[in-house]
Amino acid sequence: MFLDTICNTFGGIVFLAILVALLAKIRHDPSGTEAAEQPVTALMMRTLESELAEQQSRLLDLQNVLDALPEVPIDSDAANLVERSSELKDLSSVEKRLTEQRKQLGEKLVDIATKTAAIPDQVKQSEEELEEVSVQLATAKAEWKVVRQKRAQTMQVPRERFGAGSRGIILLSRNELFLVASPDGERGEFFDKHVVSEQVPGTDGFEITPRFGEGIALGSEKSIVAIRETARRLSGKDDTLIIAVYPDSYHQFGPVRDAFKSFGMNYELWPQADGEPLQVFYGGGRNRVQ
Repeated sequence: MFLDTICNTFGGIVFLAILVALLAKIRHDPSGTEAAEQPVTALMMRTLESELAEQQSRLLDLQNVLDALPEVPIDSDAANLVERSSELKDLSSVEKRLTEQRKQLGEKLVDIATKTAAIPDQVKQSEEELEEVSVQLATAKAEWKVVRQKRAQTMQVPRERFGAGSRGIILLSRNELFLVASPDGERGEFFDKHVVSEQVPGTDGFEITPRFGEGIALGSEKSIVAIRETARRLSGKDDTLIIAVYPDSYHQFGPVRDAFKSFGMNYELWPQADGEPLQVFYGGGRNRVQ
């Protein structure tokens, strides 16, 4: 109300100033015809000056009253209202974002719960499959043991072999042919160039060890010529040839056998096991290869 009163007083002063200015000017007739100038009388000027002085005095009093009013204390909460409003907007934005994240997490939790509920069934199914596979594995192991036993029985190398009246012996090992004994040799007489013979203590037998690198190399044209020459020389005696073969030279047996057969010689095949020594015993009118 106080401010309104001041504004009204100031408005009155302005109004009077405009009115004085208008009276001092030449007015135009609304009909378009110019009227004669109206002289300003002294009475009119005094009236206006008196009114102006009164309004100025009133304005001065109001200004003094305004200056005398105490300063209105500022409330700290009101002063921070704008700052709090800005923070409230920021918090509202954060709340909206967190609400959206919570919604997404809720959907993920529902998905995880669904998958978790399915885990027991999956575990049960996996256990059944594992049990089935375990049974199949146990069955396969049992069958494999049977096959191995049968195979071991089938491939088992006899510990002793007998060659009736045989003195011709050759040995195949590491892709070499070693002449062990010739049919025309005496008992206990061995081909020292190819093998080393040592008598077995307390017996009439001998253990034969090949001189690796000194035998006839197999697998070449030159070796075929050497084998045929050996076969030709040994075929002079009507005897059965013993061919002892180690696993590393099984594949060389065929060509060697064919070379000796081409000269009409009979043969006996004696497969040896890996690392098994070749021992030759004499007695009873027959040779025994162990």
